Amino acid sequence: MSLFSFFSRIKTDPKAEAQGEQYFRQALQYHQYGNQDDAILFFTKSLEVSPNHSNVYLNRAGCFMIQERYLEAYDDYLKVIDMEKKRQSVDGDRASPMALQNIERIKLFLSFEKQNGDKIRGQLANDGFEHFTTRWAEVLSNTHLKNDLNAIKHFVNEEIKELEEMGGVHQEYALNCGIDHSDFVNVTESGTTQQAFVFFKGILCCFSRDPQKMFEIRTTILNKLISISNSSKTVNNISNQKVVYEGGMRLVEAEVDIMFIVKNGEVMYVNNETSHLYEIDKDGDMKLDGRIVNFTFKDSNEVVEIFVAFDDQDSYSMFTMNMGRDERLNYVAQAIFQFMGKNNITNVFSPAAQYSSQYHYTFKLYKKNEKHFMVNNSQSQAYLISENIYKNNNADDIKSEFWEMT
Repeated sequence: MSLFSFFSRIKTDPKAEAQGEQYFRQALQYHQYGNQDDAILFFTKSLEVSPNHSNVYLNRAGCFMIQERYLEAYDDYLKVIDMEKKRQSVDGDRASPMALQNIERIKLFLSFEKQNGDKIRGQLANDGFEHFTTRWAEVLSNTHLKNDLNAIKHFVNEEIKELEEMGGVHQEYALNCGIDHSDFVNVTESGTTQQAFVFFKGILCCFSRDPQKMFEIRTTILNKLISISNSSKTVNNISNQKVVYEGGMRLVEAEVDIMFIVKNGEVMYVNNETSHLYEIDKDGDMKLDGRIVNFTFKDSNEVVEIFVAFDDQDSYSMFTMNMGRDERLNYVAQAIFQFMGKNNITNVFSPAAQYSSQYHYTFKLYKKNEKHFMVNNSQSQAYLISENIYKNNNADDIKSEFWEMT
């Protein structure tokens, strides 16, 4: 049984129908293999010889949708609806419900194009391609992705994954853009990129009647976002270098001292101006006259640990008497951020990160041979820190390693 006969409720010219069906079958085959360009070509050929099939318009629109050529898809969906309303389609199965459903899916992009299309196309004509793509890459990065490295990377991976699925030159770009296949193949949608996603699709929709131009704009903007992401990676690598600060980190208003800064397991800072904070205990060891709290700041991309010394009186009030402990710790956390900003220390906290904070308390601190050993009261958690050592393992092992040092 002919596929067109299955669709058709009215008999038409057999020769034209046969040719149209041949093209239609070829188009379906190309579509199933992911070659949307040739699928569109053969759906068009089918319509040229046998133009009264609303289902062919529906299928061609589906290929346009995959390539995000939304204006052309919209034209075909309107054609489907109009043909069936006027009873011009020979197909027995109605395609209008699916056409209406798909128009609903792209209405945001169509609305954006209707309101902004002429203006945005004019910007490209007036500003030139390089300025135009640079401008919109910056808008995406700064405004819609909030200069968040993780969001930029996720957005790029989402776009690269879509391009791979489109086939043809889109897939070729995806596989050769410098992004590792394992980075994008399993990426999922994220709420943090949704605003950028809708905005970018709106921009591209303005050029979707010119697929080559749309492809050039899309890939050029993505290349610029990839460059921003790579630059941020370089900055992040630099950010793990040592913090240089003269005179010891004393938070004067908070009346505490920053003793150590560790970022992603690497020691960035050791306060060597703290001899006055120690006392010699009965065993002749250097012991902090007070307690240490580990202020831990976490983002999806990094963990910053800042070890802060509270004097003995402060420690007793907060942790023994439980007087204003939470308020005091929150105040010190804010003072840490203010201190870094005031002193232009830029490689501890990333400006685009959104940190959650935790406070781990309290620890006794001992010092020997420029190495520092911290242990909590229950002896269940310990740290060993020096300029080049950071260990946070079994407390007994760390304790043994520290006390056995010569």
